[in-house]
Amino acid sequence: MKRLLVISLAFFALVSCNKDNNFSFKRGDPSGPAESWAEKSRVESTESRNVMLLYSAGFNSLARYLDQNIVELDEGFIPEKRNRGDHVLLVYSKLTTRNENGTILLEYDKPTKSALFRMYKVGEQIVKDTLKVYGEDVIASSPETLRNVCMTARDMFPAKSYGMVFTSHASGWLPDGYYNDPSRYEGNSGWGMLSVGKGRNQMSYPALETYPAVKSIGQENIPDSPVEMDLDVFAEAIPFHLDYLLLDACLSGCIEVAYQFRGKADIVGFSQTEVLAEGFDYRTITSRLLTANPDPVQVCKDYFNRYDVQTGEWRSATISAVDTRELEPLATLCKTLFEKYRTSLKTLKGSSVQGYFRFERHFFYDLRDILVKAGITAEEEAALQDALDRCMLYKAATDYFLSVRIYTACGFSMYLPSMGSDFLDNFYKEHIAWNQATELVK
Repeated sequence: MKRLLVISLAFFALVSCNKDNNFSFKRGDPSGPAESWAEKSRVESTESRNVMLLYSAGFNSLARYLDQNIVELDEGFIPEKRNRGDHVLLVYSKLTTRNENGTILLEYDKPTKSALFRMYKVGEQIVKDTLKVYGEDVIASSPETLRNVCMTARDMFPAKSYGMVFTSHASGWLPDGYYNDPSRYEGNSGWGMLSVGKGRNQMSYPALETYPAVKSIGQENIPDSPVEMDLDVFAEAIPFHLDYLLLDACLSGCIEVAYQFRGKADIVGFSQTEVLAEGFDYRTITSRLLTANPDPVQVCKDYFNRYDVQTGEWRSATISAVDTRELEPLATLCKTLFEKYRTSLKTLKGSSVQGYFRFERHFFYDLRDILVKAGITAEEEAALQDALDRCMLYKAATDYFLSVRIYTACGFSMYLPSMGSDFLDNFYKEHIAWNQATELVK
């Protein structure tokens, strides 16, 4: 899937932006290695510089879509390369396999390289300038690589502001690999059946569909052993403060995700449901983020507008932008409500609550609707809405996401313990900061 974000690139030849999506890169200064060029790019004053990093982890079924995202960047605003005050567009991309015509092959049985490169304009020419090449054994969806790429970006380009757009598969707060195969964690002998603990019904998990394609934090298709990152590991790997983090990935729009990024990113943008594989509007994204005052909220609005004008299944989108600095009042209130209504939360039927999932993978329900259906009073509901309004900068949802009816949307999904399992409860208590603050699961 797309919830918290690879591409096939060739590295050692000169090119500007080729519209056939088959391009390669050359260092901007052919007289020396990337380190020397980077040193020349540093500026004494970084008062006006903003750096946007697109971290594209698509050595998986999303390869051609994430590759197209980079092509779409070419059609939007690309900053010029200047000696002072320049905004910087960086892309980290995991290579996929191409045939001799440049077409991406969706086969993942061969190791591939990855690279960090800078995109900028010289006159009318778009240059993709390789800064650092990573070996075939480097995994994009690993905390070590994420941290290394971020630190390289900061060392090469000191700035007043950093932001990240992360695009890949994702599955919200769930453990690494759980979404695709719950039985692997729950100790079941048969595929698709999950014993969900004492007092909970046994659930069936049908096979995942592939169309329309959706983005589903990070996944790398290492043969026979896909690699993903748990939410807390992903957050810990970010080595410095981000002004914004936009997750172009499925099911990322959880309160658990937002709360985990407190102190890491001021504004987080994400989707409660899955995300159609085309993802964000990359034709407009740089014009919103590579300015004196980056506007990640407008990126979320652009995303929604991109799909809201479509028809049929393609009119499918949920999105919200959250100020993580304003989450504590919500956590404080929820802790009180979770304790008061604990009995109701333990017995609440998922079928009565707004869900954001398909294929019976019932791990994502609307936070507000959970508490409303648990029986909170009108006064408590008003207080809850006030706390949500305080941190929610923007939210929007179409009437449906594919087959999922969206009748209410507060901007956050959340785990519903009555529809979980003992294994998930234990994971939630050990790894999820939201639970440590609110004690949803005791």
